[in-house]
Amino acid sequence: MNDPYVSCPYDAVHRVPRSRLQQHLVKCQWRNPELLPCPYNATHRFTKEELIVHVKDCPSKPAVAPEDRPQKTVASLTTPYLYMHKTYKTNDDEDWDN
Repeated sequence: MNDPYVSCPYDAVHRVPRSRLQQHLVKCQWRNPELLPCPYNATHRFTKEELIVHVKDCPSKPAVAPEDRPQKTVASLTTPYLYMHKTYKTNDDEDWDN
């Protein structure tokens, strides 16, 4: 299996297989808590300022939120119909309320 090694964004000395990067980041994130994850790919970590720029051009964005596909609305715009039930009256003379 050809799994390329990538550098940890918290410590460049840490080299881990790409398939294990997410697990490594969970263990290593305490080193630099001000690095925030990208909303499109949890393995992308940036400072708050860098994240704002990155989100606009994230390479994982088209896979998560493609712009060429229109958004679907699944909400119902009709008001539910209220059924009025008839009151049921018994034919016997018993009164259990009093």
